[in-house]
Amino acid sequence: MDGGPATIGLTSMNVCCGFSSTLPPPKERAVEFCRRIEESGVDVVSFQEVWTAALFRTIRTHLPSYPFVARATGVAGQPAGGLASFSRLPLRSMSYESFRGSRPEESGPLFRGSRALWGRLQGVLTFELAGRRTLVGNVHLTANKDGDWSVDNRHHHFQRRQLVMFHQALQRARRDDTELVIAGGDLNIPDSSPLYPLVVDGGAWRDPFRAVGRPTFHTELLPPGASAHRVDYLLVAGDAERYPVTEPRLLFTDPVQLGGRKRSFLSDHVALTARIALPTASAVS
Repeated sequence: MDGGPATIGLTSMNVCCGFSSTLPPPKERAVEFCRRIEESGVDVVSFQEVWTAALFRTIRTHLPSYPFVARATGVAGQPAGGLASFSRLPLRSMSYESFRGSRPEESGPLFRGSRALWGRLQGVLTFELAGRRTLVGNVHLTANKDGDWSVDNRHHHFQRRQLVMFHQALQRARRDDTELVIAGGDLNIPDSSPLYPLVVDGGAWRDPFRAVGRPTFHTELLPPGASAHRVDYLLVAGDAERYPVTEPRLLFTDPVQLGGRKRSFLSDHVALTARIALPTASAVS
C-alpha cells in the first residue's frame, strides 16, 4: 500500500433508532445526515443504533464514496450490536464481540434479565485500516436510564463490567505492529461518573472531547428536569506527539429542515468528529 492520507478524519454518531424516539423516522433522517457526511471529507464514520437491515441499506446507499464496510450480521440481517462503520480507506480484520455475560447482580429479576438481554444485543466492533498499523473500535454500552451514575446505583457494576470487556476486546484485536488505536461510540457514561477513569483506562487513552465541555445528548429531548451529559466518546491510544488529534468538534448540533416536516434534530445525540495523524503506510497491507 502506498500514499494515502497522513491523517484520518473520523466521525462517530448514534443515529437514534429507538422505539420510543419522537424524531422523524430514522431512514428519513439518514438521507440527510449521510448527505452531510458525504460532503464532509471524513474518511471513516462509525454508527451506533443501526438496528435494522433496512436502515443499514439506506445508509449504505447514501454513502456512495464509502465502499468499505465493517459490520457483523445479526440474525435478522441487521448489523450485530447495531454497529456499522463505513470507510473510504480499505479495511481488514473485522471482528465483533457482544457484552454477553455482563449480567448485573443488583436489583430485581426483571431488571437483571432485561440488562442481561441488552448485554447480549450490544458490544464492540473492531477493524483495521489496511496497511496503516491502526485499529478502530466502534462501541455502544447499555444505557443507565436511572440518570444516577453513583457507585451505589444498580447500573454501576454492570457498566463497569462492559467497560472492562470493551478494553479487553480492543486489546485482543491489536496486532504486534499496531501503533494507533481509535475508539468511538456511545458509552452512556458521563465524564463526571466515577467510572470515567476506567473509560480512559487510567490515562492509557486520550479523550480530546473532554475539553469541548458540551453534552452530546440534546437537552430538548430529555424529560423535564433531566440533565444532559457527554456520553459519547472518541478515544485515542498512541504516541501523542506522533499521532496528535486536531479539529475535535461536534456535528449536527442544531435542528434542520427535513422535507415538509418541521425542523428536527438528525438524532437525539450529536456526532463527534476529529482528525488524527496516522502511522506511515506499510509495504504490506
